[in-house]
Amino acid sequence: MKNYNKNNYELCCENLCLEFAKHDPEEMANKSGAKYDSEKKEFTLTYLNRDYIISYPQGSIELKDDTQRDLFRNDIMKKILIISYFHRCTKATLQNKWVLYRELDGASLYNVSSGFTTNKLSQFFGDKGDLFLKVGHSINAEKIPFGDIGLKITVFPNISIALILWLADDELEANSNILYDPSVVKELLPEDIALLSSLLIDEVIEIGKQILKE
Repeated sequence: MKNYNKNNYELCCENLCLEFAKHDPEEMANKSGAKYDSEKKEFTLTYLNRDYIISYPQGSIELKDDTQRDLFRNDIMKKILIISYFHRCTKATLQNKWVLYRELDGASLYNVSSGFTTNKLSQFFGDKGDLFLKVGHSINAEKIPFGDIGLKITVFPNISIALILWLADDELEANSNILYDPSVVKELLPEDIALLSSLLIDEVIEIGKQILKE
């Protein structure tokens, strides 16, 4: 993803919110999988098994249940992602196959490497398979037959990402990968998909740390 300073992010967010406000809210709700309350003029959108309230047309975001840990924490990049999702989502038909990031349409145009992101996943969970499963359970992930442990995680209603983990053993180091349904490029730009993947792994690791403290 391009290197932006904070002001660039703020400008990008402001522009996205202006585009967000131009869309018909009922149509956005239908395409995004969110629920829209026309009286309150707000959406309810699920991100990683947590419901967020998004005001319309302003685009402000807050956690619906304030007893839960806020995964967005007023992070402007995460706000950009959720508003961009509303702006671009199409409710595309799933192709029901998994591909690497570099195999996504348009991804080759971006100088993005998933190596650092996936390395963080295997470094933290490489000898903690049970913890990885507990994290998956906490966010309603679905087990899939990839690697030693594969988790299909619904990040947004139209976007699922697969995190694949190979556990360390006496001969091999731990390894991991990220897979996508090719339809994801109909919901977000490739550079936003890369950012979403990085943030997802950060959140999965953070949830794992929270579980270890319990």
